[in-house]
Amino acid sequence: SPSPGEARAARAASWRLFAAVGLACLAPLLFGFSMGFTSPVQPSMEGRPKGAGGSVVVFPPSHLSVFSAGEFTTYAAAINVGGLFGALAGSAAMDRVGRKNALALSAIPHLAAWVGTYLTSRPILLTLLRVLTGFGVGMGTTVAPCYIGEVSTPRLRGPLGVAVQLSMNIGRLFVNAAGAYALAVDEVGGHCFCNWRRLSLFGVAFAALLSAIVLMPESPRWLAQRGEQQAARLALRALRHGDTAEEEAELDGMPLSRMSDASTLSSNSSESSVASRSVLDYKRSLLVAVGLICFQQLSGINAIMMYAMDICAQTGMQSAELSCVLIMVAQVFLGMLPCMLVQAVGRRPLLKFAAVAMCTSHMGLSYYMAARSSAGWAPPWLALASLGVYVVGFSTGMGPVPWVMLPEVFPVEVVGLASAIACGAGWCCSLFVCVQFRALQATLGASGVFMLFGVCCAACLFFVSAFVPETKDKTLEQVLLGLRSSARSVGLDRQGEGGGKA
Repeated sequence: SPSPGEARAARAASWRLFAAVGLACLAPLLFGFSMGFTSPVQPSMEGRPKGAGGSVVVFPPSHLSVFSAGEFTTYAAAINVGGLFGALAGSAAMDRVGRKNALALSAIPHLAAWVGTYLTSRPILLTLLRVLTGFGVGMGTTVAPCYIGEVSTPRLRGPLGVAVQLSMNIGRLFVNAAGAYALAVDEVGGHCFCNWRRLSLFGVAFAALLSAIVLMPESPRWLAQRGEQQAARLALRALRHGDTAEEEAELDGMPLSRMSDASTLSSNSSESSVASRSVLDYKRSLLVAVGLICFQQLSGINAIMMYAMDICAQTGMQSAELSCVLIMVAQVFLGMLPCMLVQAVGRRPLLKFAAVAMCTSHMGLSYYMAARSSAGWAPPWLALASLGVYVVGFSTGMGPVPWVMLPEVFPVEVVGLASAIACGAGWCCSLFVCVQFRALQATLGASGVFMLFGVCCAACLFFVSAFVPETKDKTLEQVLLGLRSSARSVGLDRQGEGGGKA
């Protein structure tokens, strides 16, 4: 149970804190919406006919059919290219113009890309707009975890950090449900086709709402790093209610960053020497952040979600669309569990559970695909159960926890660049998985691909056990001290690096 001090910290959150976190979560929601967009729209964009077994074959309307299968693979993967550059831009923007302003700026490429998607039919333009969408997604997912972590109270930092992955899940569910059943469906000859043009307008709406974050308070920690102490106090008081004296004292004691006024830095040389460290001075922290984000992608999550309906269809399920949407619903509800578990259980146990569950799931899917291709025992429920186990593992651990830990293992002065490096590495892994997913299927077969993902999840379990610290209820100084001590034990620390580095 929480101590009286922790309980006071939880109660100290004002309504503006929750409003700010809610608006910031529109950035990861747009991530889920954008990544999941290809799942319901693929049949329409590729011009796949519906109707078989004696029924009339019906093709989607001509204005919706714009890609061949090969072109669509390029279109689906193009978002990762933009995401890589967006992560770098997000890092620069969040350090120069602030966290909330960087989030608002990330809405601009979304607005342009989704409006353009609604208007054009040219494959090359759609693909370029997909890259632009990725740029906005990359910016938003780099900045949002940092902003949420910095405005949250210590007690709420973990539960609110989980909202990043929960918002991604909601975005995926919305785009699949709307694109398959409800708001963006055209009926032709008794068959439903996703009207991806109408669906793209929801991206416009979400981006417009995200821009409203400029009305919320800025990160007090970022303001304090720039030497704007009065503005930092005002922002903190807007995000809290009650006595903020203790947190204000922490802000007053923070070292100034290199972005601060030069005269201020010269008069505070001892503090500025601390802030002038580079992200490479925190090698162990960088290893943890990059490793977790990369394993998050190498678990195959984006490939599975982008081609969810195809995977469900391959398992022989009668309604691939319904099965896919049910998986998304489960992902959303299961994604609520870490809001409680991340603070009660801790980060490391959830990551270990996720790695074991996802590895088991991939092995089950691998067996199912192999048995089905050889006419062996392969009941459809086995595939659905394996997908369900994967969703449980990813939603409770590997999905949310890396985003929670990202701002917990770096000081404020380097967290922007560190987030960009980690997210950029994640986008590279996602690009590889999405581009090579079908090629790997053709080479290894579906069974071999899921086996490969299972091996990656097993490697993730080893990585978490060997390198990832527990950050629950620890200050940044305690986390960095633990990382530095463990770094020496594995030879990652180097003689001559100053104190406080990891």
